[in-house]
Amino acid sequence: MSQLQNDQQGTGANGQSAHVWEERHPHGKDKRYYDLLAYVVSNAIAGEIMAVDNYAEMALMLDDTDEKNETITQAYDEVKHVMVLHKLGQRLGFPTKKRIVEPQWLRVRKYFSEAAQRKDLAGCLAVQDLIVETMAITLYRTLARNADTETSKLADNILRDELLHREIGYDRFKALLDKDEKAAHESLVWAHDRVIPELFSMISYKCDSLCDELSVECGSLGLDSLNTDLDGVRMEALEVYMETLDECGFSSKVTTPLISGMSAFAEKGLAEEMGSCCSVSGNVNE
Repeated sequence: MSQLQNDQQGTGANGQSAHVWEERHPHGKDKRYYDLLAYVVSNAIAGEIMAVDNYAEMALMLDDTDEKNETITQAYDEVKHVMVLHKLGQRLGFPTKKRIVEPQWLRVRKYFSEAAQRKDLAGCLAVQDLIVETMAITLYRTLARNADTETSKLADNILRDELLHREIGYDRFKALLDKDEKAAHESLVWAHDRVIPELFSMISYKCDSLCDELSVECGSLGLDSLNTDLDGVRMEALEVYMETLDECGFSSKVTTPLISGMSAFAEKGLAEEMGSCCSVSGNVNE
């Protein structure tokens, strides 16, 4: 029986009746929308898991008890984000992975740990509270603005935490700039050169194996389901990053070359959109 015949008889893909689909997906969205949510939310969960590890490691670097407690609270916030995002998928009927799948997250985690091992607090703050939070803010703003009402409300709540985390990063980094401006700028450049390419490469429809593991069709993913596109998300991420760097008080002599060089990441992303995706066999294990 053709898909058209299925639709005419009230039966969707995989033999689901329209009634069953509506019960499991209560906001009147189509399968492309929920496939996109599965992909986006699973990547968000991975970023939150990485952030938990980053903040836990950062807490060990801090001598001040109040700062240590504040950082542990940030880690706890990220744990809560993992749980509520996973439960969102359960409620709305789309799959999520409650673990890191895409290798970019693992590489960013490695860079953070490298900075921690050499006791470069500025490098750690640049990775997590400035650069990673820039991408988190972009993601949750997009969902809060364009997703269904339930996802939008949840994203807005998480966004408030991420904005607070960035504010904490501002305060700590400003203190490091006052203490040793040259070293703090060097740490920013080190983090930027490593982490920005990893994160911007994920503003793409191309993944390593996540779509396959989620059993979603790579070719069907499209940000038009969220009333935006890749160029729009990249541009917003760039604007948020510029805002972050400016608010933190970095020298324009340092930041201008960093921002100028980011056009190459956008061009690379556009080239990779036509690439293949998910060559690895699916894995149903969480």
